Amino acid sequence: MEEDLLTKFLKLMSSSITDSDLELIKLGSSLGLDLVSFTELRASQQDSFIDSIRDKALKKMEINNDNFLATDDFFYSGSIDFMVSDEPEGKKFFLLETNGGSHRGLSIITRKQQTLLYNGYLEAIHQAIKKNERKDDKIFVLIGVPVSDALIHEKVIMIEYFRKSLKSEGYSVKIFNRVSFDINFDAKIIFLIADYRQLSTSLSFSENFIKYQLEKINVLIGDGITRRLKDKDFHEQIRKDFRFIKTIIVNPIFKITDDKSLTYLASFICKDILRKYNLNYLLFTKAFNEKDLIDKLSYLLKNYNKSFIIKPSGGSGGAGVIPVSKNVHPKNLKKIIETSKNEFFNKFMKDRNPFPYTIQEKADFSLIDWGGEKHTFDLRIYLAQSKGKVIPIGGLGRISRGKFTVGLDKEEFVVNLSGYNGQIEVQRGVGFSKETSSMLNLSEEDFVNMFCIGCVLFACIVKNYKKIINFSNWDKIIG
Repeated sequence: MEEDLLTKFLKLMSSSITDSDLELIKLGSSLGLDLVSFTELRASQQDSFIDSIRDKALKKMEINNDNFLATDDFFYSGSIDFMVSDEPEGKKFFLLETNGGSHRGLSIITRKQQTLLYNGYLEAIHQAIKKNERKDDKIFVLIGVPVSDALIHEKVIMIEYFRKSLKSEGYSVKIFNRVSFDINFDAKIIFLIADYRQLSTSLSFSENFIKYQLEKINVLIGDGITRRLKDKDFHEQIRKDFRFIKTIIVNPIFKITDDKSLTYLASFICKDILRKYNLNYLLFTKAFNEKDLIDKLSYLLKNYNKSFIIKPSGGSGGAGVIPVSKNVHPKNLKKIIETSKNEFFNKFMKDRNPFPYTIQEKADFSLIDWGGEKHTFDLRIYLAQSKGKVIPIGGLGRISRGKFTVGLDKEEFVVNLSGYNGQIEVQRGVGFSKETSSMLNLSEEDFVNMFCIGCVLFACIVKNYKKIINFSNWDKIIG
């Protein structure tokens, strides 16, 4: 099936694509996908509302240059997820996770927002053109996708934007899949799209390049690719100094965005800046094996009157994320951990390690009325680099699948729209608009603060990368 989708993808990209062809329903028809619900979600986005929030956030951060990037080669594009709590002084935000360059859901933001976001990726491609590390005047861009990607249409929109932008600058462009790939094709910039399973047997690392079938890659888009590159030297170099790697990775900070505990550590390091934007903090730590996880959970449950959540490393869609009630008997911890690991392996198979686990305090989240019932929700904010700064793009709200009862059923708080056996449930998404802000009980200033937190956090990760990546004092509870 995945080959069929990628063949359809290439056939479409080989034709002359008009703006009409990129309308979601027509695009879905070309690829054999039903994108009606995506169209409805995109229509709920209100550009004027988001533009106003973005402008206010940029002005607010400009006062102290809070979103300034210390260097322009750490971050190109990303997203951040929040949940909200009601405090006596107003709304506070809890950080769930950051996400790297493997964006999902971008077809539901508006064309204007897509342009801002994809320009962040173009920063990486333009850097590669300037460096010309292959020394043959060719730029090889590799884009990875999940197997049987139900969101493959989003790569059509992205790559078509790249093609039109680069052609307008005078560059020749050619797009390949695995079957048609030919590095010797007469084009300045070559795009190859392949799924992660195909790439897992074709990637290598030598001469400080990530390579596909021994061909040097200039730009790599897709965090899932770097996870599957089983080369010790590569992963050691990422930790030590990624600049020795000649392939530009979107983003080289994936070791931090993959690891929720490191993301929380980044926010804790920068708490003096982030608190002014109403970011709240939860207790957290990291466990490196099953015994360590049981020991730390036992300690937390004994010494704090709180419930916690365990989160595996490098997961997505809520796979393996399990709540641990403050009332659970210690004897039941092993069973809870087994449930978490089984969920993780069912999604990622045995080639991925769920450890180290992050343990995070479970917060009391805001509830909204949805379909006549109480539900939790989260908010995803998309961000990109622009001229040495992190800028907010837009985002969406995501409503939990299950109604809220006591908050210990997974479906009561896992909100990912594609996190249940690969099902895409776009109907639980809501675009950003004045109407949405009212439904979510959020003010414009709340949205401004979330936009700011996302920008500032990525800027803080870049500034403190070595401090974060080399942190080792995980015996203590942080928060």
